[in-house]
Amino acid sequence: MKLPKLFVPEKDLENSVERLLKEPVEFQRKYDLIEVIRADTYAKGIAKLKEQGQKPFTFSENIEARIADYKANGKNAELFQTYLDSVTGIAYKAHSTKFKLILRFDRLENITAGFNESFIPINYGAEQGVELDSKKGEYNRDLTREEVKNHEFWLTAMGGNKEKLAEYVDIWFEKTGLYKGMGVYLRSNTSQDKLRALVLYDDNDDSSASDNGDLDDSVQFVSGAK
Repeated sequence: MKLPKLFVPEKDLENSVERLLKEPVEFQRKYDLIEVIRADTYAKGIAKLKEQGQKPFTFSENIEARIADYKANGKNAELFQTYLDSVTGIAYKAHSTKFKLILRFDRLENITAGFNESFIPINYGAEQGVELDSKKGEYNRDLTREEVKNHEFWLTAMGGNKEKLAEYVDIWFEKTGLYKGMGVYLRSNTSQDKLRALVLYDDNDDSSASDNGDLDDSVQFVSGAK
């Protein structure tokens, strides 16, 4: 399946995880510095990361973190056992099945510390992202290995990096032994234009991709090595 014509590659992939992927031994030595930050709300989670001088991960960076964890720790990789929030946004168009993926959404990354609402109100037409339509693809069901590797949502969320997506998919399906999983579960026909954050769910939820429900719910972020 071809990527949407509006696709713009993510610019911020040269992060700590990307460097650690090139040096898996070094990653293993530093792994105790990588942790999962938990908080009662999305805004509080972002605030904790900033207090540590950390930059919140995008959805694709969460995938890279899991790959690095697996290379260092095999089936004992802990990042597969927890859901991971991100600053990748899903903008929903009201009364529609259309949505946009925004790989690094500034308003999520710089959300005010006191924000305690379930979503960010937006003007859908003004948001810059890759527009997809959930009625034109395989959504809201589990997928086979090959379906995931060629899925427009997964490819877009990974910044078009088909090789890295395939690597993660193979790791996950081999590790779990499952035939299907990694579904994309989204909303449709929302009452107004809304922005939520994209979450990579854990093995108990078949490593599915979805929004995080409400931004005033509890969150978990990867904190990269310093």
